[in-house]
Amino acid sequence: MQRRKFVIGMGALASGTAAAIGTGAFSSVSANRDIDVEVADDASAYLRLEGTGGDNADYVTDDGNDGTLTIDLSPSNDGVAGGGEGVNPDAVTQIGNLFDIENQGTQEVDVTVAKHGDNADLVAFYPDGEAYDGDSLTDSAVTLGAGESTTICLEIDTEDSGLGDGDELLDSVTFSATA
Repeated sequence: MQRRKFVIGMGALASGTAAAIGTGAFSSVSANRDIDVEVADDASAYLRLEGTGGDNADYVTDDGNDGTLTIDLSPSNDGVAGGGEGVNPDAVTQIGNLFDIENQGTQEVDVTVAKHGDNADLVAFYPDGEAYDGDSLTDSAVTLGAGESTTICLEIDTEDSGLGDGDELLDSVTFSATA
């Protein structure tokens, strides 16, 4: 009989302990916290986009809308020293060392580009080591560690495209950095 009292006592102790401890689960929590996020111009953002300032600096401005990087190969770019007004039809145009992308964040990111426009498939952005014969940033991401950067080159292939004077290639591009 003592054994039976002992087993019942242990069972009561175990169930009492479980009730006292509980599972720690909850169904919902709502907590308000302060967070500060600010928009910075391209040169100061976590993903820095900035012209290299080299031989092709006439095509790149860092003072587009609100400090955004702008690439201008159109007739409206009156800053081009030679006076050119666009790329050649039925040709391949390559412009190296156009601008830099730098990861100014705290973790490694994969950078890609999405292009928007009627003839976006004719334009390719390449990281420095892949220029013109490797993978473009549309096809394959470039990985940048914190503080790392790459120089971007541009290729426009209008061969057999049927495009002529005044045809537009791109409306915009979107650079994405994914951790």
